[in-house]
Amino acid sequence: MLVAVIDIGKTNKKVVLLDSSLRQVAIRSASFPAQPGPDGILVEQVDAIWAWLKLQLAELHREHPYQAISVSTHGATWAGLGDGGLAMPVIAYENDLGEAGQAALDQEFYRRCGALEKLQDETGTCDLPLLINPAKMILFAQQRLPAAWAQVRRIVNYPQFWGWMLTGQAASEPTFAFCHSFLYDIRTHRPSSAARALGCDRLLDQEFRKPWDRLGGLTGDLQRELGLPALPVTLGVHDSNGSLLPYLVKHRGRDFVLNSTGTWCVALHGVPAVKYAPEELGTKTIFEVDVFGGNQKVSILMGGQEYALYHDLAGGKDPGFDAARLDRALTRTGDVVLPGAFPGQFSDQRGGLLDGGRALALAALKAGNRPAWFQDPVLAHDLLNVSLALQTEVALRRTGMSERTTIFIEGGFRNNPAYCALLAALFPQATVACTNLEQASACGAALLGQALLRGTDPSALGDAIHIEESPVARPALANLAGYRAAWRTAVGL
Repeated sequence: MLVAVIDIGKTNKKVVLLDSSLRQVAIRSASFPAQPGPDGILVEQVDAIWAWLKLQLAELHREHPYQAISVSTHGATWAGLGDGGLAMPVIAYENDLGEAGQAALDQEFYRRCGALEKLQDETGTCDLPLLINPAKMILFAQQRLPAAWAQVRRIVNYPQFWGWMLTGQAASEPTFAFCHSFLYDIRTHRPSSAARALGCDRLLDQEFRKPWDRLGGLTGDLQRELGLPALPVTLGVHDSNGSLLPYLVKHRGRDFVLNSTGTWCVALHGVPAVKYAPEELGTKTIFEVDVFGGNQKVSILMGGQEYALYHDLAGGKDPGFDAARLDRALTRTGDVVLPGAFPGQFSDQRGGLLDGGRALALAALKAGNRPAWFQDPVLAHDLLNVSLALQTEVALRRTGMSERTTIFIEGGFRNNPAYCALLAALFPQATVACTNLEQASACGAALLGQALLRGTDPSALGDAIHIEESPVARPALANLAGYRAAWRTAVGL
């Protein structure tokens, strides 16, 4: 049986056909960047995306008849439905408000909703920039589009918005609703104090269905327009939880942390209860609810963005991994790529370098002030990879993992051998393994479709899934411990 997955990423929109073993049968992709809409606000191109999706769904069904549709989308996005459909544009979370505008929005949000530490403990949500916290996007909509906001009768999360477009039915599931939204109490699963303070609690669903439940069938109008049968559509899933699902199904009962890497590096680890240590409040550590209703402790950093920034500033190519060369680089304890250029685990840091222990601000680096060691692209890339691995170590440990928890690396950084080797060295008692799962979020959504078609729980489908694990060899890096200690002191740990 084939499932068509609508996989709405921030950069690429895809329709992927996957079989019951999660083998890719066909894929179509296109890019639809957010564009200025009312009042100059960046909004998602939902009309253009919808037209493209309909064309792909029709053509793919003629080529490879599929039996169900499932949806995965990026986070931090919702749609406001009114009496006759969309009441307002779908706002893009990357709206750049400028330093003063962001500060004003954040100040008003916390004035109305309460202190961050209290809200983080209640909702499992950390503070994020731009409009990446959906509750902040609601405040932004109230301020900037008040007339349209007044027409909103229901807030629908992004995967379920596309499900609504397909079926005319609206519902909610937990993987998206509780993901750094500030809108729900993470323990009771009811609207939060922030939702009540913003006056939007009445617009939120308060009952949740399973992500693999049948949302509905294709509307009659779509069946006629596209020449498709009454295909069932699942409720869908948030993309990071979609990526996690194949591992939960295949390795149920195994203690592992999934280090999903890319622009956003997201580490997910199952925990028995929602609980913050006092020192974790204020960090980029959150709690999510997975497809099965379990608690996932999650840490985030924009590792891909940091790599791209310093890679471009250093010039040249990443030289790859050479243990002896990397160990020599680790003797330079005063030369450091500092974290914090983008949101991550180091809220007191703002990026830049240390040159022999002397701080060099990121702005100066961008202006062309490059210390001698950073002008050597090989050395610069080696110490960049060291910094990213050390940042990842902090992020992984904040998920509540143990020293022997298996670490799976999936996504773009599994192709960075220096980063992978450093992680293996930093966790000497753990198995660190790269996996082969491509289109991971689509695979998770496809499992939901297969469960729907078979009338079963996704956990029953593990025998059909094959995830290759390639353990990372643990290198001998005699100078790593000393560099790690100096780096941690430099970043305030």
